[in-house]
Amino acid sequence: MNKFFILKITNSQVRSLWKFNFQTMNLTSYILLMFIFLFPFRVFSESYIGVLGGRNGGQHIFETGNKYPNLSGIRGGSRITYDRNYNFGGIEGGYSKGRFNIEGKFATTGWTVNTKGGRDEDFFLGQVSTERNSKLSISPLYLHDTAHTYTGTQNFADGKGSLSIYEQRISFFGKYFFSGESASPWEKKDRFYLTFGFRYNYFKYLLYDVNQFIQRPIYYGPIGVGLSYSYSGVEYGGGGGYIYQFGNFRIEPSFILLIGYNRFRDFHFQRNLNFIGENSGLGFISKIQTSYDVSENTQLRLSYEAHRMFTTGYFKTKGGLSSGDVLSGYSGKYSGGSSTKEAYIEFGAITKLSGLL
Repeated sequence: MNKFFILKITNSQVRSLWKFNFQTMNLTSYILLMFIFLFPFRVFSESYIGVLGGRNGGQHIFETGNKYPNLSGIRGGSRITYDRNYNFGGIEGGYSKGRFNIEGKFATTGWTVNTKGGRDEDFFLGQVSTERNSKLSISPLYLHDTAHTYTGTQNFADGKGSLSIYEQRISFFGKYFFSGESASPWEKKDRFYLTFGFRYNYFKYLLYDVNQFIQRPIYYGPIGVGLSYSYSGVEYGGGGGYIYQFGNFRIEPSFILLIGYNRFRDFHFQRNLNFIGENSGLGFISKIQTSYDVSENTQLRLSYEAHRMFTTGYFKTKGGLSSGDVLSGYSGKYSGGSSTKEAYIEFGAITKLSGLL
């Protein structure tokens, strides 16, 4: 059994948490959800709302392969690397009651934007090749901080091209403080807290203007649009943090362990072939946030957040032009994984609702 499941959380158990069809929601729906969530609580003097923006950086990698020979005698696999360097903006808000605070955020690229580029590799696996599906474990405790699964590979096909992405994500996290008079972000006191909640994100990539290399027969040249990749994932987590207070300035490091589930569709235009699958696994958020009270109603924030999600699972194929691709759709499930290694810098400003009304 994969070490991701040392907590005895199965795919079916995680999948049962997937109750809400977030994919059908658009930007207007998210904003409405945020305001419906917040405005009933505006009677609390510490309710607040704000705007945010930032820069994301990292990679998302989808990989599949077989370390041992399949029925055709081939040991090989496929790796698709998606760049995650882009700007984003959004809104945030929250409210406090006693020592409990809950905060929601919505962030998006707003429209389809270009990133640095993407790559689609098909490779052979040899005796010295390694396969590392398990990258994070709680017991025994270890972390292999990479989104790659296979190393020591030799490409027999390699496509590189331009890449565009549209993304949106939403999160709700609560905090419970062990001390202090209030859970307000303006509270001036050093203190520990527990945090728990969830985050959801959806993104869609398009790899285009692809230059393709094929080893046998030797070919190198443009092929146009390569593939599209759609991903939706939900992550539930819990952890803790600490606030260091220095007058109107504070520093807040925190760590959250995540359990995640995602679904994806990878469509190859040149082969008219879909890879449709689902994965689950573990990840984490490591964050440090600084804030400064401009006034008793307004606060500026700057944060750095490292996000990891390492998942494995299965996919099926559908469609295809060649006989091999068509037949693969009747051959059951194939193992694979999708992992994200990224970080982002975010700047925001919040203000109390009581100061606006």
